[in-house]
Amino acid sequence: MELILKSDNEQSIKEIIALANKLNVIVVKKDIKISAQDIDREALKQEILNFRATSESSFGDPVEWQRVQREDRELDISSILENQKKLLELEGKVELDDEAFK
Repeated sequence: MELILKSDNEQSIKEIIALANKLNVIVVKKDIKISAQDIDREALKQEILNFRATSESSFGDPVEWQRVQREDRELDISSILENQKKLLELEGKVELDDEAFK
């Protein structure tokens, strides 16, 4: 088994190496440093723009999800009006009888 640890904190890396040595684990340090000048930004941009997924998302088809979310539904107008009536009465603006909301 191989374990790769990456950290900028030199002290924590030293503590991990000391613990690994106590546990008789082989520690190999690889210094791989990449500077900003080494990165070909145009090639990286093209790689990102040309990315194509190899399989369908685990969340399913986003277009179908949106279609289901936006489908027409029957609205219960009576409960909406009842809630509006309660809100207006709670705010103390108006006292309404039931006939006004039928």
